[in-house]
Amino acid sequence: MSRSYNDIDRINIAKQEYKNWSEGEEITIDSEDGKSRKSIGIVSQVIDNKITGEQAYIITNTKKTVSPNASLTKREKVTEVTVLYRGSTGIDQWKKEPLDVWKDWLENDIPSATQIFTHTGGRVVTPQLKSAAKTLKNSLNNYPNAKHYVYAHSLGSMTAQYALSDINEKEASRIGGAYLYEGPNAYSLLTPEQKKMAEALRGKIYNYVDFKDPVTIGYGAYKENVGQLIAIDSKDMNDIGKQHMWGGYQYDKEGNVLTDAKGYAALAKNNTREKLDGLEDLKKIFAKSGGNLSDSEKIFLDAAEALALTQGVKMTIQYDMNELQKTYKKAIDNADDLWRDTLKDARTIGTSLSESERLDALASGGATEASIRTKPKAKYQKKLTKLTAIQKEYDELINNIKHAIAEQLQNDQELAQQIGSA
Repeated sequence: MSRSYNDIDRINIAKQEYKNWSEGEEITIDSEDGKSRKSIGIVSQVIDNKITGEQAYIITNTKKTVSPNASLTKREKVTEVTVLYRGSTGIDQWKKEPLDVWKDWLENDIPSATQIFTHTGGRVVTPQLKSAAKTLKNSLNNYPNAKHYVYAHSLGSMTAQYALSDINEKEASRIGGAYLYEGPNAYSLLTPEQKKMAEALRGKIYNYVDFKDPVTIGYGAYKENVGQLIAIDSKDMNDIGKQHMWGGYQYDKEGNVLTDAKGYAALAKNNTREKLDGLEDLKKIFAKSGGNLSDSEKIFLDAAEALALTQGVKMTIQYDMNELQKTYKKAIDNADDLWRDTLKDARTIGTSLSESERLDALASGGATEASIRTKPKAKYQKKLTKLTAIQKEYDELINNIKHAIAEQLQNDQELAQQIGSA
């Protein structure tokens, strides 16, 4: 069954590309409770192309390695593949890994960056981009029934953008999603045909960009890019390395990255789609095990669908609610500042008047503490309270559905076991 993740999960998955995994090892990430681990799958292939510098991992959702050399029968049983494209080896590692640094920077990063910056010298397609495209195509061919999920960071993001744009229509139908972080905009490196594919896959590719990160070159107003641009509402780390390695990312309490209205809408749509797809897969598993769905299975699926849709709606409007909160809080602060400044000006001008005389003079002109400070603050506080109540209602509804689902699974161990093994 396909699984849904929040942004913290996805970034933790992407970070695995920088670890040295071996074939047969299981990749896991922290679960939400912090007490257990979520399994991403088994490393079934390690790509370490010394000629092009490409480094990637092919991970299958199996209990054992299913390599590209396994029998077709075994490979056909793989239903999910995660592809991790590794980013550049740090230039500070040139003594330890000189070949990787040379391949990444001299043969890939710099030529591509020059093309993206200047749009001169013709379309530069480096060996690593071509190699990455071949890796994705091979994986789609090796695991013919598997949905593919792509994660990449930095140079890996650029290679993934190119690789995804280089597949054909049939292959594209098996891309479940792509989550690309902090890479240059590779759109200018694509052919017209590749640009068409990039557009066709737009709804499945999420291109996360922190504009405080100098590596994210080539993006901007009126510029095309691969996938949906998720502009990060980041904090300034005052450190280029930390900024580049997700250090400035901020999250809401659901683990979703803080972004703009378009970003929230795109991620909400994706999260809801993933969850509903997962429920559809689960429904098929239920049907296989016993024909018609049992009442318990129907109740679970209905509740889980309601949860997915409610969470999707809340996330869609989250940006607007956040912005309104900021606006109301700012208006409350402004009312205090305005009254304080009004009194200051009155004291400066009316030096010969007493405080009560100054207040009377202001009141005669309609400038009272009530009109400038008290009433506006009360008005915005009322709006803020109403907005907070709306958020609370959504949170309570979501928590109630979660509680009902947990209670059902606790009381129906057979159903819980079915879901756990799906």
